[in-house]
Amino acid sequence: MIKEDIQKAILISLKGRKETELKVLRFILSEIKYAEINKQKDLTDEEVISLLQKEVKKRNESIDMFQKGGRQELVVDEQKQIKIIEEYLPKQMSNEELSKIVDKIFAITEDKTNMGKLIGMVMGRVKGKADGNKVALLVKDRMDKK
Repeated sequence: MIKEDIQKAILISLKGRKETELKVLRFILSEIKYAEINKQKDLTDEEVISLLQKEVKKRNESIDMFQKGGRQELVVDEQKQIKIIEEYLPKQMSNEELSKIVDKIFAITEDKTNMGKLIGMVMGRVKGKADGNKVALLVKDRMDKK
């Protein structure tokens, strides 16, 4: 499970004195534990992946804000944190693979005007292997080609 991998990585980071990695992994582990307390049960790997994706998204938003504010040192720190978190996420799909899935969904769906429904169907197939924004852009482009 991903949670155990993170716990092992924390010990390795402690021994290797990797401060940034340790800080990020401890934060992620605490977020997982808070989510488990709220649900009153252990999280599945899919739920942990969803949580990790939200953390990456938060950091990407922070990067945008820091760039606008001219805080390059904070941008670099956030990028390092994203790289650490992405180690525990499944490999992201390429645009070609994603386009094929979008095409399949369009082929089997009768109502091609409901963008939200189409995005939901694609996201159900990719299960954490693609960013929602990327999926939305591909679906929108596909809808515009009609």
